[in-house]
Amino acid sequence: MYNFIVPKDLDLRAALAPAGIALAALLAFGLTLGAGFLWDDHQMIEQNPRMTVSSANLASAFKGDPFAQGLNYYRPLQTVSNMADFAVWGLRPFGYHLTNLAFHAAAAILFFYLALALGFPRGGAFWASVLLAAHPAAVEQLLIVAGRAELASAACTAASLLLFVRGRAAASFLFFLAACGFKENGVITPALAALCLWYQGKNRAEYKKLLPFFAVVPAYLLIRHAALGMGLFSHGLRPVASGLLLKVPAAILVYLKEALLPFGMHSHRMQPDSALLAWAAPVLLAAAAALLYRRGSRAALFCAGWYLLNLAPKFPLLAANDLMLDHWVYLANAGLFLWAANALHPLRKLFPAAALVLATASAVNTTRRDTDLELYEHAALRSSSKPMLYNLAREYYLAGRFDKSRALFERVSAAAPGDHLYLSGLALARWKTGEPDGALAALKTALAIRPGDPELLFNRYSVLRGSGRSAEAAAALRATLDLNPGYAPALLAAAREHAAAGRPAEAAPLYERLLADDPANTEALNDYGVLLARRGDYEGAARLFRRALRVSPGLASAAANLARAEAAKAAGRP
Repeated sequence: MYNFIVPKDLDLRAALAPAGIALAALLAFGLTLGAGFLWDDHQMIEQNPRMTVSSANLASAFKGDPFAQGLNYYRPLQTVSNMADFAVWGLRPFGYHLTNLAFHAAAAILFFYLALALGFPRGGAFWASVLLAAHPAAVEQLLIVAGRAELASAACTAASLLLFVRGRAAASFLFFLAACGFKENGVITPALAALCLWYQGKNRAEYKKLLPFFAVVPAYLLIRHAALGMGLFSHGLRPVASGLLLKVPAAILVYLKEALLPFGMHSHRMQPDSALLAWAAPVLLAAAAALLYRRGSRAALFCAGWYLLNLAPKFPLLAANDLMLDHWVYLANAGLFLWAANALHPLRKLFPAAALVLATASAVNTTRRDTDLELYEHAALRSSSKPMLYNLAREYYLAGRFDKSRALFERVSAAAPGDHLYLSGLALARWKTGEPDGALAALKTALAIRPGDPELLFNRYSVLRGSGRSAEAAAALRATLDLNPGYAPALLAAAREHAAAGRPAEAAPLYERLLADDPANTEALNDYGVLLARRGDYEGAARLFRRALRVSPGLASAAANLARAEAAKAAGRP
């Protein structure tokens, strides 16, 4: 017989807990690994010319929003992490979804260790983390790569808190910065750390260690403002102030209900439209807070504080908007689960069944929303959000269902007549349903709202060209490029016009400019390769086709063109 010596510090049982939490995450969200790019991913990743890792692109990530559209999001590390995925995976979505799943599992596992470090019972900490790993509130953030911001920020916040509680303030500070870099939620980390100190009963000297953390918050907000040109309260203070009283409490009650019964998760959830709930919710929450303060345990107060502090960065959005997105309570729910797992300890035999129900609900919800069209159709049954209906109309358009697309575009444009995006979509749908004059009228209205907008000008060119008005289309394309010389769709269209007209010498510089701006532009790579092949440069064409396939291995046209170029080269054709 062999005698195996097992080191005393090797506790196999200790490894089972994180493995179990990771398994829960995989069972709940493993299906997301088979999803493609969805929703915001198309612009953030597929159509993003700054996905390659370079000093210019890294600097750009810290100077604006992830979409380069002047939006009120500052998430530079999200952009950097997308660049890292692109360097490894190209445009294969599996790797991006794998990264999201890893961040999600890490957030749940780190919360488990944080709860243990704070002194919560192991069983309660474990089941709270399993519920966090399996809960459907995370479905959208795992289906959509752009949802990484929430997951990664949560994981970094949990890591920062764990390190701080363990006395490693310097490392904690770095993860705090990372949490802020992934999403604005990270600014709440110092307040959560103070809550942890309170729960542990630490003395005032320990709180002083948080001074550098709190000092970073105004500096971060200034950097954010400098990068985006807008503050957190872009809707103004008055609607935020009134909404904090009349909208946020009602939203909290809905979120608590969804945490318990999460079987209708969807995109663009609208806040409850009930005057009775709006006035009753503050009273109910105030009564609950008073009862908790008088009779609640220290653990219950901690869990309530955790929930509210994690939701606090969303208060301005909840107060000033009509939306209440499911994932806004992603990390907040961990406090609720921690309270339930400990308060309901006598019912612990039911916890595995509860986790299985949540994991099943997440998996089923994933299958109902794993394409763009399904995502929006699923939401349209439950929400009247205009942005969501716009996205659904766009998906109908891309699927060739132009009548349905037009009906929705007409609806949202009538509800928001000053929205140029809605008018642009309406124009294209009218064109495809045989009404080019109506399309041009919609574009004229949109251009009056946004003069010189490159997408609107390019859509005008597309409508004119598709309607057979070639001379007007050529003039529209020139006008688009005169006002927006670097607009990629117009450059690509101009290159194709020259190539189709037998002017390769004029087309080639345009393709080269496109690839200088975006080396991963697969359309330009494929088209330019075809142009080179027609000129007899089979080797140069093959290089371009291979580059396209490295970015997008499933690009059938590039694969077929590469085979033709290699065959022509082997045959020695001129």
